[in-house]
Formats: sequence, C-alpha cells, structure tokens
Amino acid sequence: MSELFVLIDERARLVTAVLAVSEWPEREQAQLTHAVHPHAKQTRHFLAPFASHAAVRSVNQMLAAGVPLAALFSAALRASWPDFVPQEAPPQEVPTSWLADLADFAQQTAVASHYWPQHDALWQEALGDLRAIFTSHLLPGFLARASGQPFRQTIHVLPNLLYPYLSSVLAETSAALYLLPPLPKAVGESPPWPYREGPDGTLAEATMQLLSHSLQNTLAVMEPAQRQLILHAAVTLFLAEALGEADAMAYLVRIKRQFKLPTLPIVVEQARAWLAAGKSIIG
Repeated sequence: MSELFVLIDERARLVTAVLAVSEWPEREQAQLTHAVHPHAKQTRHFLAPFASHAAVRSVNQMLAAGVPLAALFSAALRASWPDFVPQEAPPQEVPTSWLADLADFAQQTAVASHYWPQHDALWQEALGDLRAIFTSHLLPGFLARASGQPFRQTIHVLPNLLYPYLSSVLAETSAALYLLPPLPKAVGESPPWPYREGPDGTLAEATMQLLSHSLQNTLAVMEPAQRQLILHAAVTLFLAEALGEADAMAYLVRIKRQFKLPTLPIVVEQARAWLAAGKSIIG
C-alpha cells in the first residue's frame, strides 16, 4: 500500500518562488481579488530584482501558452537538487532548458541557502500543521478502497506559503505524487488562515485531487455532473472516517448548497454501501 509523507521539498518550493515573481500572482488576482500570506509578499519583495531572470521569463511564456502548473512542478520534481539534472523526462510541455534555468535561479538568488533559513519558523509551523492533519494516515487506504485498485505511488504533501494560492497542485513522478494544498481561505480579503484552522478543507482537497488522479480514466467518460457527485460523495465519506460524521455532514450540506447538488445525499449513501460491500465508490 502507498505511504503518505508530509515534508518540505526544495525543488517544489523553488518553483513557488519563481511563480512569486512571475505573472502568476496578477493572474490569480484577476481571477479573484484576495490577500496572500505575509511571507508571500516578503518573498516577492526579496526576489523582485530577479523578475527578468530566464527561469521567470520562461514561466511567463509557458503560462501564456497554457502550460498547467502541474507540468512545471512535475518537471522540477523529476530533477535532482540543487543542480536540476533530469532524473526522468519532464512533461513534454516543459523544455529541459528550463531546469538549468531553475538551477541558476537558485544559485543567483540564494533563496534556499540564505532567505528561507531566516523564515524557517513559518515553514516549520505549516509543516507541523499538515503533519497533525494527516497524522492518521487513513488517506492511502481510503483511496485504494474508493478506486477499487491498489494505490502504489508514495504521496508527499508539501506546505505552500507562496503560490499558487487559489488552487492546489498535484505533480507526478514515476514513484510519487506531490500535493501542494492551498492555505485555507479567510473571509473577504483577509490573509489566509494557517492549515490548522481548516483541516476539513485540506483533507477534502487532498481526497478530491488524489482520487481524481486515481480514477481519471473512469471519470473521463462520465458527464461532468456525475463526476462531481461521485467525487464529493467520496470526500464526504473520507471526512466521516478521518474527522467524524459531524464534519462530513457539514461538508455535505455546504457542497450540496454551493454546487446545487440535491441528489448528493443519495449518492453518498450509495457510495457508502458500495464501500461496505468491498466495491469501489462507482460500484
């Protein structure tokens, strides 16, 4: 069975730093006006002199071309640290030359060797929060039961205090999946909450992303509404196992109203019955 680890990966963290001085923050603000973590502001200020670095210019070009963030993170995570020598082929949308640019960015900015050690307490706090949230290690087993197939890739959950802010990223190598969940969104335009303030949302996002990946072939042939019902039903059932029925019911009621899914309670009970019978959530 797959294992789950919560850790800081310097390769992924470097990509979040490159995003901080790219056009990505403006893209997110155009999508939804929001405040970010104070550390994100500090990092953008620290790295501002490197906004024209080749690694950043390439990211802006890839963003303009529609390259997904998952491809950028996957490329970095398939390379070694700190020289970013490819250990596996990067996604085809990402040029190998960008990895050399990342290595140069790390060296020129000294963000990993000089800047982040000064802010280590913030990252350790986020790391501790996520470890407390995922302490039960129930998720890999649930994913295997819900998908009806072994879940063999190791899962790495990585704290993210920078970017993206509005969405999570699920990156992939041959051996592992890397999930960067967003910090819980605060009310209005206030800075985000720490992870510990939203364990239900963080677990829900992890379940949604990882199960979508595991069932991608099956879900691809379904109607969007059916996919949405199945995935939200699965999240509801996992929250019941991880946090209890009260949190699961709160999620169900909120999602049912938010996405106008009146049949969600019925789908949840059907999926519950299938899991109890040793079947996947889709029967």
